[in-house]
Amino acid sequence: MSDETTKAIIERITERYPTPKRVESGHEVSVYYNCIRLVPSELARLAAQATGHLSGDEYDLVIGVAYTGILFAAAMAGGRQVGIFQTDGKLYGPVVSGHRVLIVDDVIMSGKTIQKAALAVQQAGGELIGYGCIVDRSGGQLDLEKRPLFSAFVAPAIS
Repeated sequence: MSDETTKAIIERITERYPTPKRVESGHEVSVYYNCIRLVPSELARLAAQATGHLSGDEYDLVIGVAYTGILFAAAMAGGRQVGIFQTDGKLYGPVVSGHRVLIVDDVIMSGKTIQKAALAVQQAGGELIGYGCIVDRSGGQLDLEKRPLFSAFVAPAIS
């Protein structure tokens, strides 16, 4: 459950359109969450909102989905290693093999990108423990192979 400060942060990055607009993911939305507007202190707060209840040893590597997921990954890492899942489908950064990995993006809608990242992590020998995001717009309809999705804010799913 989001607190009032989190809700205020989310409201600040919310863009509303009178007619649906096609976004980078290919979806048409009338409400868009522009996470590039977040400053480091807000990213840290949202990371704590999403995963603050986890113990410090549940994951040791965070993979951020390019591009704005990378910013959130750094906040979610909390001193842990950070890698990048790039748009070319490759992982960049520290060795993934043998690490417990959390995959992070800014907004999750269909889950296609994080599922591609999950496959790359598993093929690289990492142990996928779950996913994180700032805004979950999936409507709980993702098949994440029984792995948790940690989010700072749950918004209505796109239709």
